[in-house]
Amino acid sequence: MLTKEEFKKLPIFISSMSRLDDDLSSASIALAKVLSRTNPVYYIEYPFTWLDLLRKRNYPKMLKRLPSLLFGKHCLIPVKGQSGNLSGSIPRPGLPIFSLPPGFIQRIGIKYNNHCIVSLVNRIKKQKMINHYIFVNSFNPVYLSTINQHLQPSLSVYHSRDAIEELKLDWLNSENDCVQHYDMVMASSKKLCRNISNRNTRIVNYFPNGGDSQLFRTAVDLQLPRPAELLGIHTPIIGYTGAICQRIDYELLEKIAVAHQDKTIVLVGPRRDKGNTSIQLDSFTNIVFIESKSIDALPAYLSYFDCAIIPFVKNKLTEGIYPLKINEYLGAGRAVVTTNFSEDISDFKENVYLANNHEEFLQMVEKAVKENNFDKVNARIKSAETNSWENRVEIFWQLSWNSYLEKNTDII
Repeated sequence: MLTKEEFKKLPIFISSMSRLDDDLSSASIALAKVLSRTNPVYYIEYPFTWLDLLRKRNYPKMLKRLPSLLFGKHCLIPVKGQSGNLSGSIPRPGLPIFSLPPGFIQRIGIKYNNHCIVSLVNRIKKQKMINHYIFVNSFNPVYLSTINQHLQPSLSVYHSRDAIEELKLDWLNSENDCVQHYDMVMASSKKLCRNISNRNTRIVNYFPNGGDSQLFRTAVDLQLPRPAELLGIHTPIIGYTGAICQRIDYELLEKIAVAHQDKTIVLVGPRRDKGNTSIQLDSFTNIVFIESKSIDALPAYLSYFDCAIIPFVKNKLTEGIYPLKINEYLGAGRAVVTTNFSEDISDFKENVYLANNHEEFLQMVEKAVKENNFDKVNARIKSAETNSWENRVEIFWQLSWNSYLEKNTDII
């Protein structure tokens, strides 16, 4: 039984569906960065498969990982711009199990993939002489769903960040396994907590996403250079950062483009609209697409947005979302217009323009562009600071310590 002081110094392994050089913001990476200020953190990247290796063997991101992927060498990599406490961990390639139908062959694939991660963890434990540690599975439920059959961390944590039953993947049973086998379960939205708890009759802790308030307030505090893609835009900018995916209300986006032809809609992020709507966004001359940018580059774009939007459709998927971008937008002091898609977003009603229908959204965009005074900007930044990842880490340690005590009740 560890003391509280010993427990809070433990090394932490984090498994996720993100990689350290992904362009989109990631809750798991943000959490890892803040935790690494005080603890050794080993961030296990989402595994490539042998099929990925074949198809993408000449991609720069793949080439720099080849020694680790092919030979298991240099499995720990330093993270640029971070303390030596944070290391990226690259597992050996796995099998493409998601293309396999449920059954015996898929179970063999899952077993093999689990072995790749377990062997990586054990190698790091041996190299760093680690006996006690915390293992966090941040929404990667297909891997190590029954963790206690593979590893024996001092505390295991499963972190849900999306309504898994609404995704086009057969992962629900895997998440239910995680909920039953991990010592502690937490979820990023209130709706997720209730859903997971109801189907598993287990307490699920509310652990909302945070934001890097120090990074994003540079959009206000500094005169950041105007990004090259924005140099030719001389109208007010309605901006969005993130994936243009199944969460977007495309009918609303079309209406914004038509109603606000005197403004430019700038969408920064990967395009996945083609498979999610028949609306031809390219036909609008006032919609500009910009490829994904790293999180460090986003403040420069936000500083030139006259308002930022979250045009999410309201459905069973989005009602379980606490979007990372809300604290990024507010941290940059931006006026935010959002659909009222979840109870988590409605908690921000004091500092955002919360639209209950399309007409309200269109009107609020005009209002948001005009209402960018000092007091409103300052209030938005303060709101984001209360939701910083530093504050979230304090919650993490409180929840984790309570779960560790509960796990070891018989020892006390």
